[in-house]
Amino acid sequence: MAAVKFGGARLGNLYVWLKFFHVLGVGLFLFGHGISAVTSFAVRGRPADAATGALLRASIRSGAISYPGLLLLIVTGVWMGFAGSLWHTGWIWAAIVVLVLTLVVMGALSRHYHMARDALAKNEAGADAELERARPVPIAVVGTVAIVLLIFLMVVKPF
Repeated sequence: MAAVKFGGARLGNLYVWLKFFHVLGVGLFLFGHGISAVTSFAVRGRPADAATGALLRASIRSGAISYPGLLLLIVTGVWMGFAGSLWHTGWIWAAIVVLVLTLVVMGALSRHYHMARDALAKNEAGADAELERARPVPIAVVGTVAIVLLIFLMVVKPF
């Protein structure tokens, strides 16, 4: 039985399905992570009150979308690396480095939001100070530059 053709791609081809799920993982990750990004700007300059706590909890809950998406894109990306014999190329290693560095840097930069949420949950002082220290613009810049670099590496495959 021949594979069904759709837009020039054979749908029976494993690599095409891996690419589909990889892009789906990217979409899920960006959607879920976008909730956190919007929330980080929404709580900027707000007092640490119940509404701010609710926004921060919603941001954390968005991980139920973004983290499975991240897992899906990592698993399919590694699988495509093997299926397409891509591990000898430099662009795939550069993409892995960009992804890991971005996760580390953004995790470190976003710690103030987690600390503020935890302080609010325990009714402790200090949530206002943590929100004051939080800087959403550098986080957004790092994330945006990383996305652009990753898209460039995936599409252009420069080396």
